[in-house]
Amino acid sequence: MTHRIDLRIGEQGTMVLFQGLLDRPALLELAARCRVLSEGGTRVLVILSAGTRVEAGLVEELVRLEGITLEAESPFLARWIQSCLNPKAPGQ
Repeated sequence: MTHRIDLRIGEQGTMVLFQGLLDRPALLELAARCRVLSEGGTRVLVILSAGTRVEAGLVEELVRLEGITLEAESPFLARWIQSCLNPKAPGQ
């Protein structure tokens, strides 16, 4: 197994903990789970656990998933996510 997805359901919503290699198949699985969870209006927080590795280009797709909030325990991944959410304007 190259990744692990854990769910924690609480009053505030659902937390999805992802750990391992976030490659295309893992992204598809994660997106499908999040879509089902968010359909009922449930708040879904996805946390990329420390040690998670992400294939190039997939963070951009992950931050665009509807119905989720994305966080990362790794400072590097957190900065990467932030850069995808707030891209600099051309010339900056």
